[in-house]
Amino acid sequence: MSTAGPATFKGFTLAPFQRRAAAALDTDRNVLVAAPTGAGKTLVAEYAIHLATQRGMRSIYTAPIKALSNQKFRDFREDEAIRDAGLMTGDITLNPGGRVLVMTTEILRNTLTEDPEKLQDVGVVVFDEVHYMDDPDRGSVWEETLMFLPKEVIVVALSATIDNLGQFAAWLERVRERPVEAITETKRPVPLKNYLYHPKAGVFPPARLKQVRKRFEGQRRNREYKRRDDRELVEELISAKTLPVLYFCFSRRLCETKARKMARKRLLSPKEVEQVDAVWEEERAEFGFDDRRGALAELRKQTSRGVACHHAGMLPLHKEMVERLFSRGLLKFLFTTETFALGINMPARAVVFDSLSKFDGVDFDYMRTRDFLQMAGRAGRQGMDEVGLVYTVLEYDDVLEAPIHRIQEGKVEPVVSRFNLEYATLVHLHGVAGQAAAADAWERSFAAFQAREHSKKREEQNRREVRALLTKRFAFLEKMGYIRGEREVLSRGVTCQKLHGYEIELTELLYEGVLPQCDAPELCGLVAAVIYESRRGDEYWRNALRPLKKVLRQASNVLDAAQATEVNQGLVATVKQLDEAMTPAIYEYAAGRPFRELGDFTNATPGDFVRCARLVVQYLRHLARASEQSDPDFHNTCLDAVECLYRGPVDVRAELGLRDDDELEPE
Repeated sequence: MSTAGPATFKGFTLAPFQRRAAAALDTDRNVLVAAPTGAGKTLVAEYAIHLATQRGMRSIYTAPIKALSNQKFRDFREDEAIRDAGLMTGDITLNPGGRVLVMTTEILRNTLTEDPEKLQDVGVVVFDEVHYMDDPDRGSVWEETLMFLPKEVIVVALSATIDNLGQFAAWLERVRERPVEAITETKRPVPLKNYLYHPKAGVFPPARLKQVRKRFEGQRRNREYKRRDDRELVEELISAKTLPVLYFCFSRRLCETKARKMARKRLLSPKEVEQVDAVWEEERAEFGFDDRRGALAELRKQTSRGVACHHAGMLPLHKEMVERLFSRGLLKFLFTTETFALGINMPARAVVFDSLSKFDGVDFDYMRTRDFLQMAGRAGRQGMDEVGLVYTVLEYDDVLEAPIHRIQEGKVEPVVSRFNLEYATLVHLHGVAGQAAAADAWERSFAAFQAREHSKKREEQNRREVRALLTKRFAFLEKMGYIRGEREVLSRGVTCQKLHGYEIELTELLYEGVLPQCDAPELCGLVAAVIYESRRGDEYWRNALRPLKKVLRQASNVLDAAQATEVNQGLVATVKQLDEAMTPAIYEYAAGRPFRELGDFTNATPGDFVRCARLVVQYLRHLARASEQSDPDFHNTCLDAVECLYRGPVDVRAELGLRDDDELEPE
């Protein structure tokens, strides 16, 4: 192919940025593409996969969330040029020998440390949504994976627009030891047009904000100006036929409330209602669900009006139904949280923001420019709309104080390193190359690169702080009996490397005899208490914990002791204490209670229960593998516990269109 790159691929005429990326891949360069939502980054990934397949190599596609991994797996399986796709998410492993393997980034990082030989025939790894590297909780996993991936593997990193793309590319080139083609595309296939809305000002362009602010000044005590009401905006969107609409709310409850209210209207034609019914019948035949009662019945009623909501608290099957109907243009108003904007390719004609502020994990604050653009980017359907329309609902204080220009038009935030080697990684590095390897790893990290570019003083300060922290962490691991001497890894250390998260908590509970004394339902309940992190307002029936009282007390004592050892080594405590909020529901379900009765044991949403249960299954599989040789009885209890939980909506096979008799690979 020419140095300009191919003009077409898969029947598509490639945009200049796509041709440039293809040309770089033709010459074995790594590629970093930053482009707006909907610009066509995925085609670059597919071209890289095509090249790897031509060369007889396998490809890996990583994504930040399991929902996106599941979607990409389905897409690749239906792609005539690929077909042979596999999936590894922790929930399920399907066809791990496939030519294209879709997995979460955590699974890839774990494979690198535990069994790197599995990657011998991998030619390319795609990192979708790579800007996720600055996620406070999980970003370090992305950074470690980019650092430790074999150098011969081609990296294709796809990102939303970020401010420090050049810095990120320079680090990537250094750490991967291969040239990186950094490509920025600013043009959207469908341009966006922003509007603001307040009931006392109506719909107006941002250019009129200064005018509106003058009129609003001095109205602080006027209750009419404080009233929040988006009905006029909604009516205007309907009457102007500016549909379909993605309406972003940063509250699950608000999504549900607005969907119920909107469903009082009929937004579909009789023919469209027939099409909705046909989809429901088609999917009922595939999934075998009962939509005559309960939440599915309500969802079917709403969707027959052209309305639905979508958020992480819903059952996966319910979200699947919403996504299928929306992708066919049969939903006119979809009220959803921000996760709908992450990777899932489902654009609308218009996007509405219910608010400009959201909870950032600590407090409510005005949103980042990058987050706004990622969600706003869902407006505008290529080949259907001339512009994508974006409406922002303002409260009185927003009109006067919100940094609207910064949010909508400002400089997109840079990616910041979250590098933080976990205990299991430190044990691995100790065994492979001694404790100095951890310090070397930090020197190669994006964190060190950013400190180095800032100033010599900052670099030295960070180096001292990191080395002091690593020294304390290694001292903790030695004190706890995980490592010894120069490069010796003890049995506790060997076990912790197989657990991939909550490794200290689960290893201690295993070696102190707390986990092995449990029967299968008790084991499910205890593992849930280890891994679950409750949401504000979570409630549960405490009397249901009585069968687990003794084992929970023992577990709490073990974790208290581990945390005290951390503190004594001068570390900030990271060993997690038990969170029992989901334990009663998990225990009862594992003991055989029907899913529909779990509301008596928790007020958490069905989706949160399923997510927790699937994570419990994932860690039970890790524990089973870790104890297979050392404790066959406990190994069998873990497998029994998996069988107890992996049924009904917890079983991921249904949403992937698989049958119960489809052969699954062991984790």
